[in-house]
Amino acid sequence: MADFRSKFKSADMSPGFLLWKASNLHQKLQRRALVELDLTPSQFSILACYFFLSGKGQSVTQAEVCRYAGIDKMLISDLTKTLMKKNCIKKTTNKEDGRSYVIRLTKSGVDKCNQALKIVEALDAVFFSTAKDSKSLLRGLAGLAEYENLNDKI
Repeated sequence: MADFRSKFKSADMSPGFLLWKASNLHQKLQRRALVELDLTPSQFSILACYFFLSGKGQSVTQAEVCRYAGIDKMLISDLTKTLMKKNCIKKTTNKEDGRSYVIRLTKSGVDKCNQALKIVEALDAVFFSTAKDSKSLLRGLAGLAEYENLNDKI
């Protein structure tokens, strides 16, 4: 038998494993809940990013969503193309920078995003209610999500 060299006696004691496991379950539940809207969890998340950022009265570009979501630009590009095919968003030339496009939600995209938000927020309420201290969990997740300099420490 191989010599298992971990400081944890079992995988269920590893925070990384538990985060991965919870994240997979959360995405599985989202996939199931969003199927009726023909959205994947990633498509929903990016659509919601465009929606949220545009709601602040600013023109939204793919690069801004990239920074906001912390996702690589090729994935944002692919998701944006898919959302365009689904008539959720449209691109227009950016008057401030001809090298980029401004992304706007269509009426259909706004409606679909609002429907998806209602579904996902209800799912999240149940999913995260299982945590004993959901406020601490939320603060911890927010801290992890915003920690951009982590690569410097690894």
